[in-house]
Amino acid sequence: MTKNKQNYMNNPNLPAVGAEFEYSPSQINQLKKASKNLLYFAENFFYIVSLDEGRQKIKLHSPQKRSLRKMRDNRFFILLASRQIGKTTMMTIYALWIACFNEDQRILIVANKEGTAIEIMQRIRMAYEELPNWLKPGVKEYGKTSVTLANGTRIGISTTTGTAARGQSVNCLILDELAFIEPHLVEEFWKSVYPIISSSKKSKIFIASTANGTGNLFYRLYDAAERNESNWAYDKILWNEIPGRDEMWKKDTIASIGSMEAFNQEFNCEFLDSGESSLNEELYAKLIQRSVEPKFIFDEGSYLLWDEPGNDGIYVASVDTSEGVGADYSVVQVFDYSDLTNIKQVAAYSNNTISPYEFTEKVYEILQHWGNPLVCIERNNCGAQVVDNLSRNYNYENIVSWGASTAGRAKGQLGIIAHTNTKHKGVTNMRYWVNELESVEIRDVNLVKELRDFIRYPNGTWAAKRGAGNHDDRVMAMIWNLIILEDEVVKRYFEIAQLDKNNKPLQIKQFDFGIKYFMNPTSMYSNEKDGSLDNTSPIIIGNAMNQDSDLDQLYNAGFKPLQ
Repeated sequence: MTKNKQNYMNNPNLPAVGAEFEYSPSQINQLKKASKNLLYFAENFFYIVSLDEGRQKIKLHSPQKRSLRKMRDNRFFILLASRQIGKTTMMTIYALWIACFNEDQRILIVANKEGTAIEIMQRIRMAYEELPNWLKPGVKEYGKTSVTLANGTRIGISTTTGTAARGQSVNCLILDELAFIEPHLVEEFWKSVYPIISSSKKSKIFIASTANGTGNLFYRLYDAAERNESNWAYDKILWNEIPGRDEMWKKDTIASIGSMEAFNQEFNCEFLDSGESSLNEELYAKLIQRSVEPKFIFDEGSYLLWDEPGNDGIYVASVDTSEGVGADYSVVQVFDYSDLTNIKQVAAYSNNTISPYEFTEKVYEILQHWGNPLVCIERNNCGAQVVDNLSRNYNYENIVSWGASTAGRAKGQLGIIAHTNTKHKGVTNMRYWVNELESVEIRDVNLVKELRDFIRYPNGTWAAKRGAGNHDDRVMAMIWNLIILEDEVVKRYFEIAQLDKNNKPLQIKQFDFGIKYFMNPTSMYSNEKDGSLDNTSPIIIGNAMNQDSDLDQLYNAGFKPLQ
């Protein structure tokens, strides 16, 4: 029974400093056990609140108990763990145990993002409030980023900066997801913090993270601990140590995140050297072998053709735009979807000096070559200029619109919205057709090489491997081209004639776009591959039956039909 009825901020779950209690013999016994035994404290007094089951005691699984014991018994402890195993909960349990039963401690929890740090503090506050009042010290200060108890112990949070713990006396430092902190930030932070903590004989450091490549501090610390080359204790918790995770769960998870490589890093605790490559060596060798020289090379080497346009093709073009200042490339890719078991790259354009304005003109010209097909244009940054100019100034109607709602944009915005979610879907879709089915015939050796160096970084983003001369412009243009087969896109622009065993399109028919003309580029340019020059007028081919007036207009413009 509380003799002093004062509570902190009138919250009945927050006893004020000086609150007094009469303890029963049972409570005294429990208090002693909880103060000496971390697991007893956790399993008897640590409550969580779930949406499905409400307030309930934590149910620790075996690897969590194992890691908590190591946290308790070692000054320096590092944990490599699968995603979703309760790392944050374990940190909260330990921090709260130390705070409740030790005087004048300084506990600092550091996360890679402010939002994550605040979330951890919210969990600590909630767990503290769920403790019985007779078990916990009173509250001196109860803020959003720090809590100070009547016993003088303070729990604070911070993000990883060079000044995060500078000038502070820290007894226990807890680092969350260290592998995902930007290298330049974490190195500065570590230099400022580690000497302070390690200089004390009783101070502790605990680190927990999922694997995120080898080029970071977390990997170095864990690797040294595992090799017994440091004074750090360590533990590893794999995905299959968690109750309820079986091979079916593994299969579903791999399907959800897109690849075995990603699963191995995020759930099987494997460190990938520099990120997951979009191509393994075997597939890379296959694609290199299948790549072929173009039949035609135009426009000072920028425009490559492997096929000539024809009536039987189902063509889709895609566009990735750069600033045209000699760095990234502005790219057009054209693929033929007539046979979804063998999707052919038929044309490619790339140029890193052409301005977005001039590039729009070039895009329109290429689209005319291929019968004014559907075109998928990334509208981010300079791409918006190409999309809008193509629509307004050239009255081009067949521009694919996708990703606006996912990215929080206004519905109906033309072009492809590159966003975290849309890019993830695009990469997953591309890897299904290129990697899993191996049904995309990539003829451009430069695209294959870009694809090999297109990697998934530990933070989940896909981009070109860091290094001089590495680009992903050709790859991104292909990704946005293949997005035409993504479930919510293909149904909008094609009739699906047949589905495969995975409910993906196996055969598609293009909706009637009206008259379809092709301006054959081989009649407009000189072939730079062999130096041949064709001075004939541009040739029009197409399905213009019974459209005499339209043909007359073309004849008057100087074009002639292909016989």
